[in-house]
Order: sequence, then structure tokens, then C-alpha cells
Amino acid sequence: MSFFDTSWKGLKMLTQEEKEEIIAAAVERTLLAIPEVIGNLMANHAMLHKLNSEFYKAHPEFAKRKDIVQAVVEYTEGKNPLSKYEDILEKSVPEIERRMLAIKDVSVDDVPKAIPRDFSKVDISQNGVL
Repeated sequence: MSFFDTSWKGLKMLTQEEKEEIIAAAVERTLLAIPEVIGNLMANHAMLHKLNSEFYKAHPEFAKRKDIVQAVVEYTEGKNPLSKYEDILEKSVPEIERRMLAIKDVSVDDVPKAIPRDFSKVDISQNGVL
């Protein structure tokens, strides 16, 4: 007799009333768990808010570029999924500083009206290597 040869003798099908009792019990347990779940979410949110506030107090220069901070923190978190959030924030600091330094002089307000297309003055003596 193989594993897949099962005997259905002695198995009783559930009545509609028994199915409804099981569903009602599952719904009741779910509804009773909601306050605990919401409480945990609120506590977690408060903790993350406190950590973020402390992080920006320690690094006020990051407050101007929260987009960079968010991107780096999410990247770091993806690379270290089991790390504590505090550790992720601290691991992110060098990369945030590097990216902020890299874009320090970039301006998106001073976009040229016409893109220069005169390449006659480009030095090609090195086979296109600048």
C-alpha cells in the first residue's frame, strides 16, 4: 500500500451547520485579535518615529534630503534584513554622506534651453577616452 492509497472509510463529511460553526469560531478569533494587532502596530510606529527623530537630531544635514536618506536606508535594510533598525540607520550614514556630497553641486533649476551639439572641440586624440 503506497502513501497515496488512502481509505475514505470512516471519514464523515461536515454538515453545513458544522461548517458554519467553524467559520464563526474563526471569525470570532480574528476579530478578538484585532485590538492586539493594532496595539502592536501603534507601538512599532511610535518606536520608529522616535528612532527617526533621534537620527535626524544626530544628523541635521540629512533633513534637507530625506529622499536620499530613505533610498539608502531601504537599500541597506534590503541588504541586511535581519538587522535591527538602529543598526541599519548607522550602517546607512556613510552612503548617505557620499551621495549627498556627490549631488551637492547638481542643480535641476538651471537647465540649459538648448543642448550644445557642437563636438568639434572635443579631444579625440585618445580614441574617445576622456
